[in-house]
Amino acid sequence: MKSEAEVKQTLRDWIIKAAGGKISQEQLQNDTPIIEERIITSLQIMDLILQLEKITGKPLDVEQLKPGVFRNIDSIYENFCGENGDEN
Repeated sequence: MKSEAEVKQTLRDWIIKAAGGKISQEQLQNDTPIIEERIITSLQIMDLILQLEKITGKPLDVEQLKPGVFRNIDSIYENFCGENGDEN
């Protein structure tokens, strides 16, 4: 598994690409609300889930998702890749 910094950079790169120029590398911080700020749409969450499955190497149980898990890069990492993410 990649380091926390590498995973967060991978997520940041994916979000910037998915946003189609709405935000730059410098503007997107780990705590930037990506859906609330309309950086990505709710429709892009399925693509994000696929990206997370690639990163973690395991399928995500979408029925177990809780509100707020896709709020920002920090919450995505914490819920899917960090210590808590190992429980999913």
